[in-house]
Amino acid sequence: MTPSDATFLLKQLEPAVRPPYFGAGSARPSAPLEQQPFDELLAAAKAGHMASGRSVSAALESGETLSPKQLERLAAAADVAERSGAQRALLFIDGRALVLDVPTRSVGGELSMSSRYTTIDAAVYVPAEGEQAEPRPLGPPGAVAPRGVAEQIETGRSRSPTAA
Repeated sequence: MTPSDATFLLKQLEPAVRPPYFGAGSARPSAPLEQQPFDELLAAAKAGHMASGRSVSAALESGETLSPKQLERLAAAADVAERSGAQRALLFIDGRALVLDVPTRSVGGELSMSSRYTTIDAAVYVPAEGEQAEPRPLGPPGAVAPRGVAEQIETGRSRSPTAA
């Protein structure tokens, strides 16, 4: 085994997720991931600044192709979906709703009225090109507590010694 073979093998062991940056406008640190302070890595992860660097492939049924910039934005959204534990995600990008198989990072189609996707477990908003925002998961709309739960909460408040 030559030294170049050993180097190649070691590079294969590198972590799949690397921080591309720690804040807007800052460059990636020159120190290897293993030498960066844990608290900075944790802060970057909490802020959502950890990117896998893995691409997304798209094979739309219409035969239409996505631009490299769209694929790059979809890759960032795929990281968000992957962090949330999703297996299949609906990605909202440029007025379209694309279905992503998260483990394979492949866009299989576009959601339409005739689509029959039943296992979508996440939705992610993909910011428009040039928009100063990060992809973000979309949760359910603000929920109203069921009547029985709301009554119990109100009953508990009226019995509270601090209730007026």
